Amino acid sequence: MHPYSPLEKFALTTVVSAFSKREDGNMSLSYGDIKNSLNNRKKFLDAIGIDHRALIYAKQVHGNNIEYVAEQDKGRGALDYKSSLADADGFFTDKKGVPVAILTADCLSVFIYDPKKPAIAILHAGWKSTEQNICAAGVRLMQQKFGSQPHRMLAGFGPSIRSCCFEVEKDFKTNFPFGLINRGGRIFMDIALVNQQQLVNAGLREEHIFDPKICTSTDNDNYFSFRKEGESAGRMISVIMLK
Repeated sequence: MHPYSPLEKFALTTVVSAFSKREDGNMSLSYGDIKNSLNNRKKFLDAIGIDHRALIYAKQVHGNNIEYVAEQDKGRGALDYKSSLADADGFFTDKKGVPVAILTADCLSVFIYDPKKPAIAILHAGWKSTEQNICAAGVRLMQQKFGSQPHRMLAGFGPSIRSCCFEVEKDFKTNFPFGLINRGGRIFMDIALVNQQQLVNAGLREEHIFDPKICTSTDNDNYFSFRKEGESAGRMISVIMLK
């Protein structure tokens, strides 16, 4: 099993999922140093049995639009940024051999798997998408299109900035009813906790959600962090595919 699998807790054999680390290189074709990005993608994805030319990417916009994709979409954004699906922050599919991915550098990646259908989703949950409850949107779409039952779904998180480092403005208290921590008069957000609670509110069981508890800012030697590195930050990939 890949050492960076966000669903490793569930010992799955019918789905492959993984997120990259800094040592795997920048995976973005539009942020950071992109000269080796295609080679980085190929090397990382080859190791988990995914053709880098088939991967589907989005032009992420920090919203809650999630696109259904199938075989005809394979390769969108794989070799160039322009062909990525526009205005999306997630994908869902029930088709085998259709790999979907998002890119992050502090934002949370959310992997969802319905073993009954089977079906998958990958979501890009920055604070803006979290405010728009992208997790609930993903669960709802899988219910509507596949008849998925939330209590059967499994979910996993990728690395993200954590409450130790994610300081936000005090007016965030009006945006989020939970997941904010007051530490000496400064407000910090636990973006993973918020998304976990939103998944539970959408019907998932808490024991079906795996959080590796990795902070991209604290562990910046191993993960890219936009807050720490600014515009020079590369991006990690989070990918999932039904076998």
